[in-house]
Amino acid sequence: MENNIKMTILKEAKECIEAGKISKGEALLKGYLDFNNDPEISSTLANIYTQRGELKEALEILKSQDSNYFCVFKSLSEVYIKLEKYDKLYNLWKKSKNRNFQDLKKDKDLIKAKRYLRRVQVFLKLFVNKKIDTPKELDYKEEQYVKYDYNKALKHISLRHTSPNNNPNENTSSIFYSQYDLKELFLVATRNIEFAKREIKLKWDFSDTYIFYFKDIGRSENGLSLNFFRVATIPNTNKIITMFPTFNRKSSSLCRISEQDMLPICNPIVHSA
Repeated sequence: MENNIKMTILKEAKECIEAGKISKGEALLKGYLDFNNDPEISSTLANIYTQRGELKEALEILKSQDSNYFCVFKSLSEVYIKLEKYDKLYNLWKKSKNRNFQDLKKDKDLIKAKRYLRRVQVFLKLFVNKKIDTPKELDYKEEQYVKYDYNKALKHISLRHTSPNNNPNENTSSIFYSQYDLKELFLVATRNIEFAKREIKLKWDFSDTYIFYFKDIGRSENGLSLNFFRVATIPNTNKIITMFPTFNRKSSSLCRISEQDMLPICNPIVHSA
């Protein structure tokens, strides 16, 4: 019974956050924690504080939680990254890398957690003077953490999120309309990222994400026109690793593009990476 109540509260709170009703979601989480100590509820609330820059409050919530829960590890790692406390992040990762987390039961969750831990491992090599093994083969995002390449990022986005006939296919998901200059859009987004408008973390991505408004920027897999695009960056930077058109999640903090910056993007010449 208690677990059912918790899952209902958590579901409703996340729906509020995704709808931009942050205060309502926060109130639901706090209300539950007034009577129950729960790592998943606590870590979700901590993620709200982290997004707002209230890192002391986030740490206060997390310090009493059991680090045998992956949700706590993930939220705590986010706080250490924002504080640039990389030695603490290293110690947390070292204790957790071979841990059997209590909240991971499904195979898909175990796979996602393993990938997240691996990305923390690769990321840490840039900041701590410790012996950390590097995986022999890095995926695209991990390569970008180690040595960021703007041209590689642009090519990655072009391959996955553009189509000559403006129709998504088996190799793409949502796509940018071809009348827009992808390179200029990439550069403009890089300049206009506002760290204070980072999305609240509800998923497993090891990146910071932002939502931009841009009317008719692209098309979804099922043919609907989209007015927003999401940008993912290396944590604590404006280095974009991917971006793609998306539905409005009613983010309470949208990044904006000025009319002046719109001009080169709307150039009819199609950019090819």
